[in-house]
Amino acid sequence: MKSILLKIALFFSLLTIPLIGLYLAPYSGEFAYHYIENDCYNHGAWIYDRINHNPTPIDIAFIGSSHTIHAFQDKKIEELIGSNDRVTNLGYCRYGRNLEYILLKMLIDKKSPGLVVFEVHEDEEKNSHDIFPYLADTRDLLQTPTPFNRDYLADLFHGASARLEYFKARFVFREKYPEPVSELYGYGASDRMVTRDELTENEKAWGKRLNRTTIEFVEETKVKYPFAYLDKMIRMVEAKKIPFIFVYLPEYGSKLKNPKYEFHYKNMAPVLIPPQLIFSDVSNWMDASHLNDKGSELLSDWMADQLKNEFCNEKSN
Repeated sequence: MKSILLKIALFFSLLTIPLIGLYLAPYSGEFAYHYIENDCYNHGAWIYDRINHNPTPIDIAFIGSSHTIHAFQDKKIEELIGSNDRVTNLGYCRYGRNLEYILLKMLIDKKSPGLVVFEVHEDEEKNSHDIFPYLADTRDLLQTPTPFNRDYLADLFHGASARLEYFKARFVFREKYPEPVSELYGYGASDRMVTRDELTENEKAWGKRLNRTTIEFVEETKVKYPFAYLDKMIRMVEAKKIPFIFVYLPEYGSKLKNPKYEFHYKNMAPVLIPPQLIFSDVSNWMDASHLNDKGSELLSDWMADQLKNEFCNEKSN
């Protein structure tokens, strides 16, 4: 029996050694952001190039999900503000505070933003973003800020897989990265109009979600995970004395005028609540979750006024 256990231990140790080697070996951020080219309109490669290769400053940065991508016309906001501040939409598809943390960390390391605008929505996503393990450096991948992370083992697996692909790209196939993209703005344009069926389905889904009974202790435990990353992000910007604000971007079907954790956000920074008329007008939506060009233009006009009145005045004082 003892001999069998020793053989099993030896077998798993032989499997572990290459895995440890992958985690200890250097991992290229440039590779990582180009490796996810089939996700989110290849927005990852653009974000990497905009922050690392494009010398144009990023004075005002929007960070959030695809709601942000389709909500803020960064070029238009920049023009409406009328100053020399450069506005950049760094939204990335789907929710996950840990991915936002990775993007913010790179932004602060490479640029000197004067304001960061964080998206908030109806609730907090309680799980890891599925792209996080591909972009995170080894320390961030291994050191989860809270034990309440159901995706930890999956993240380790996908992180190792990405590192293996990097090894193959660098030493076996000798692949080269595409030329950097010179585009300055990240807004995702769409003139599509949502259908009534899409809205109905989304409203039904939100109705079920809001009527679902949740155990308060379980909910409080789950939300510690995204809040841990949010706290890390806030500490980063505060350490650099970078002003920041939150902006609420709900879906059409939720009918929630304020985010669930608004009080928590307000303890850290102002929470901007856009006019409800923008969100209640069906013609402003691309689908049940994202604004179209018409809706985003209205929201961008409103946001530019907020930034002119608050941020730009603060800079001049």
